[in-house]
Amino acid sequence: MNETLDKIKKIVSSEVFGGFLLIICTILALCVQNSFLSEHYREFLNVNVGFNVGNFALDKPLLLWINDGLISIFFFSIGLELKKEFIQGDFKNPKNIVLPFFAALGGIIVPAAIFVLINITDPYTLKGWAIPTATDTAFALAILMMVGKKIPPSLKVFLLSLAIFDDVGAILIIAIFYTTELSVVAFVIAAIAIFVMFILNLLGNTRKSFYFICSVILWLSVLKSGVHATLAGIITAFFIPMQTKEGQPFLKEIDESLRFWLIFIILPLFAFANAGVNLSNITMGSIFSGVSIGIFLGLFLGKQVGVFLFSYLAIKFKLATLPHEANLKQLYGVCILTGIGFTMSLFIDGLAYEVSDIFHYADNLSILIASFCSGIFGFIYLKFFANSKKEI
Repeated sequence: MNETLDKIKKIVSSEVFGGFLLIICTILALCVQNSFLSEHYREFLNVNVGFNVGNFALDKPLLLWINDGLISIFFFSIGLELKKEFIQGDFKNPKNIVLPFFAALGGIIVPAAIFVLINITDPYTLKGWAIPTATDTAFALAILMMVGKKIPPSLKVFLLSLAIFDDVGAILIIAIFYTTELSVVAFVIAAIAIFVMFILNLLGNTRKSFYFICSVILWLSVLKSGVHATLAGIITAFFIPMQTKEGQPFLKEIDESLRFWLIFIILPLFAFANAGVNLSNITMGSIFSGVSIGIFLGLFLGKQVGVFLFSYLAIKFKLATLPHEANLKQLYGVCILTGIGFTMSLFIDGLAYEVSDIFHYADNLSILIASFCSGIFGFIYLKFFANSKKEI
């Protein structure tokens, strides 16, 4: 009985289960939005939630609390993973950084270039150039794990490493290109919060409450500064100590404690809130618009070509080596999976085009279709065509 429970617990906490849960929430959002419950769905997401403290006021629809608040916790977890990798993991050896770094760079440059070329005549649609540059790590890993033992474990490490750089790239893009008017006062408060966390880290303080208070102040100030609030999550992560003064793991404990919330609440809720595409308003014209085509080709074609091309060049010029026991066929299969933009692409889409129905949801539909095609094509390719020992 205990063995069965342990197996169930292991499956539920795995990346595969997380990916399936996202799929379920996506289907649920699509069904609800396109049924008699659609009005209640939109009303639920547009409910205003906020508070006032003196002259400070924060009042936002629930959808923005999810996209600005809960998703910051997701970026916080990415920051923890990044710090752990650089100090104790694969990134500690500079040679292990080269391949995923170049792969992520190609996965940003090529999809963005495709989108820009298609939409170059319209300044407004060009705002969405970053939409096809993102990869949904949970989905991509879920598909890769479903392929089974035919794929060497080193490719999972490669995909995880690539995803970290990909997410850092997304954070930089959000911080640099998707900001509004900047507030000097908010930046000063953010700087003070960062300084306090720096001192706490320097002193080796591991009181979670102190870091929590500083992170909330930092999040609120960054939110009010004009820079997107998700940046606060990854900044906070960099100041979390690796271990306590007694040598007990501290960062790892926080990271593991977030896993349940990310898998069962934060990412599924984000998917449910953002994947509700109203199919009734989509026209053939919007489906074949520059934005829709740019997103689809950027994600489905641009990501796999960009990631593989830059990886191949890094290997060809001996800047990096192939992951252990992997061949180029298998590497290319993993590159296909990076076209699963889903949650991250939907997130950037919301930043680029603030009015959600400006394209009658055809932009969101393109993200879902491109992600679906990348996942299906990637799975079929890896399962049936990438197990050969011969190179391409």
